[in-house]
Amino acid sequence: MPEEPQRDSLTMGGATTPPIVSPSQSSLRWFLGLRLVVISTLFLGILLIQATSPQILPLKHFYGIILVTYTLSLVYLILNLSGAPQKLQAILQLVGDIGIVTGLVYYTGGFHSPFSFLYLAVIVAGAVIIRGGGLIFAGLSAIAYGLLVDLMVFGLLPTPQNLTGIQVSPPLPRVLAQLLTNVVGFALVAVLVSYLTESLRSARSRLTEEIERAQRLAAVTDHVVRSVAAGIVATDLDGRVLHLNPAGQRILGLAPDAKAEGLDLDDVMPLADHTWGLLYTRARSMSSIRIEDNHRTTGLRLGLTLGPLEDEAQNLAGFIISFQDLSEIEGAATRQRTQERMAAVGEMAARMAHEIKNPLAGISGSAQMLASREGSDHKTSRLLHILVDESQRLSTILDNFLDYSRPSHGSRHQCDLPLLLRDCIDLLRRSDLMTPDHHIVLELPDSLVMLGEEPLLRQMFWNLSRNALEAMPDGGDLVVTATSHQGVVVLTFSDTGIGMSEDIRKHAFEPFVTSTPGGTGLGLAVVYNVVEQHEGRIEIDSMPGAGTTVRIELPCLKDGGTAI
Repeated sequence: MPEEPQRDSLTMGGATTPPIVSPSQSSLRWFLGLRLVVISTLFLGILLIQATSPQILPLKHFYGIILVTYTLSLVYLILNLSGAPQKLQAILQLVGDIGIVTGLVYYTGGFHSPFSFLYLAVIVAGAVIIRGGGLIFAGLSAIAYGLLVDLMVFGLLPTPQNLTGIQVSPPLPRVLAQLLTNVVGFALVAVLVSYLTESLRSARSRLTEEIERAQRLAAVTDHVVRSVAAGIVATDLDGRVLHLNPAGQRILGLAPDAKAEGLDLDDVMPLADHTWGLLYTRARSMSSIRIEDNHRTTGLRLGLTLGPLEDEAQNLAGFIISFQDLSEIEGAATRQRTQERMAAVGEMAARMAHEIKNPLAGISGSAQMLASREGSDHKTSRLLHILVDESQRLSTILDNFLDYSRPSHGSRHQCDLPLLLRDCIDLLRRSDLMTPDHHIVLELPDSLVMLGEEPLLRQMFWNLSRNALEAMPDGGDLVVTATSHQGVVVLTFSDTGIGMSEDIRKHAFEPFVTSTPGGTGLGLAVVYNVVEQHEGRIEIDSMPGAGTTVRIELPCLKDGGTAI
């Protein structure tokens, strides 16, 4: 396993001294490859010299150095492949290179050798490969070179045979001067290269941090753009789409895999009453533009904010448009107002029902007693029966009021919705509302279970089915469907009846609003209350003479009544 780089260590006084830090695997391999290139180039040069010379040159020592270099390189490669510690590999390679350079200097004249500059290559490699290694290997190079020169000058090391006739024992002051020059040169090169290498490392580290920070910021920005509920689209100066977020695709009705980039914005989001060219012109001179318009194709009501898109130099690079489906907002506001009205009416209904029901029971009972007496003339008896019937009808209205306004405290348990719907339709088929001209079609799965209050669900199904038949006095078709999708139960009741006007449809869930002659206007109000208690949604799609479709969405519920 590669060793972890060590942190800079602190010495006394707060100064920092760079420690030896493990090199990377890639730098070791590059160093190994570079060594092979250099020694192979030297070998080819020697062969070329020998081939062009009419005499056999004494080059066996060079061949020996080349052979040793290849052998050491093979050893280094084996260590690298075997996973030896990287710091150890680097030290062995650099120490080996000092030995190879020292041997080359020895066989080419020692003090007079022109190859002493190769020590600088080892020092540079030490500074680059090992952090803080420049001065260390400069010292080792100075020791190796100084020891070699001293041993040759004082005759302790024999002169190679190929150097016969060369003066290898120059005056001592000259030796000391050259040694001092080389040592100072080694040290200066080590310091300079170490400084440049450390500066490069710091710059690379800062660049990496900036790139990572920019990537994180870009990822966060992309996540925010993808997560917002509003649509966001960016265009260039020519109006071609650069980016459209998922919410914008959903609002515009585009498929999730549809590619809007590169298309003209007028093709992606055409407006009925505005042209994008004029809006772009206005946006160039204004900070932002707020408009409302309809989608030219779908008729969707959109609220748009158009503003300039600037680059890093604050030059205009395009335009940014955020938009929302106003029909969703208006629908949510309408549902909120409906809930508030329903709550107020419910509270009023509860109070009125309790105040009226007791006197009404007395009136109905008294009328029944009077009607049962003998001796009443026909006219009086008929009026008393009318009084009893109307009292009962008013009592039924009050009971519905109480059902509508009474909060539910029942326990929820598993309810098989297809079974409840079939029971409701069976009862409806046996009622007086059903005629031979009515046809009921059930499109239900074998089983669809949810947690709910069975009495409330039965009441809701009965009210919707009865309303559908009452809306078809001359007969028609009622289609009831039940499906589930992503944890949501979807129920629809579609009839071919008289339908509703737009005004009645908007207020259909309010008490006493009805389009059926003789209806109390409480059936859909009770249905709405049941849906609300089950944390669902209900919508009505209807036109006069074209029938009505009621769509209900009920979430699958956990025990305790919380939505999944």
